[in-house]
Amino acid sequence: MREYTDKLTDRTKKSISDFVFYNCGIEQCKPGQFYGPKRRDYHFIHFVVRGEGTLEIQNRTYPIRQNQLFIVPAGEVSLYRANETDPWKYCWIGFLGIQSAQFLNTLMHCGPKQHVQDCQDASYYERQIESILNLSGKQVSTHLRSNGMMYSLIGTLLEELGADDPKDPSLSVPYQARQYMELHYHDNLQISDVAAAVGVHANYLSNVFQEQYHMSPKQYLNKLKIKKARELLLHTDHPIYIVANSVGFTDPLAFSKFFRREMGISPSDYRTQRRQKDEFL
Repeated sequence: MREYTDKLTDRTKKSISDFVFYNCGIEQCKPGQFYGPKRRDYHFIHFVVRGEGTLEIQNRTYPIRQNQLFIVPAGEVSLYRANETDPWKYCWIGFLGIQSAQFLNTLMHCGPKQHVQDCQDASYYERQIESILNLSGKQVSTHLRSNGMMYSLIGTLLEELGADDPKDPSLSVPYQARQYMELHYHDNLQISDVAAAVGVHANYLSNVFQEQYHMSPKQYLNKLKIKKARELLLHTDHPIYIVANSVGFTDPLAFSKFFRREMGISPSDYRTQRRQKDEFL
């Protein structure tokens, strides 16, 4: 087995990033070789280059063959096993971050089986992962190149599976809304503003957004504001009123109440405690 895990970026920073590479590898499995049942804190996709096996997830068992891929979201308990007579060779890539769930959700809705999809040539993805494995070192350049290769791989997969052109127009509405919120979270944004920007009624937006992302637009906007606020608190020395303004709050007190409600701690205490903790790591 060949495997590479990015150790340059702190795990906490990975989890609050938008979309970031975690690991990848290639393995020729032995007959009956299995992994699990286990849950992981990152998403991963396996591409079956040859052979056969099975995936067990959510109380279902999927038979998987050459030129298919299987998707396991973060937090899901899964077990996958190589065939006894024709064990699979596969390659995989793992990733995490706030946006990663959206990409994964899009991929899983490209076919009726969700966790299992067909691909034209799994060996193509093996070659892309081979390129990442051939990188070496912990330099920033290696980190950036591996993430760039991952973006290219996932972009190719989205294109191949037809995810760039959703047949159901309602699927594009929550995506557009999410994009709008990510561009305008620093404004005093209301969900009615988001709905108007994408040309739908606020109630309709709430329904389709909830269906696709399993949270309301307001919840997503709050998570986005918290993510950006945490980044500013940890990585800048800006006073609280500037952090508040930067995530759409004109009143620092209102921001502090919001932050405490979401995180259980004040912005100032969060900054102090996290920095003290980082000093001991």
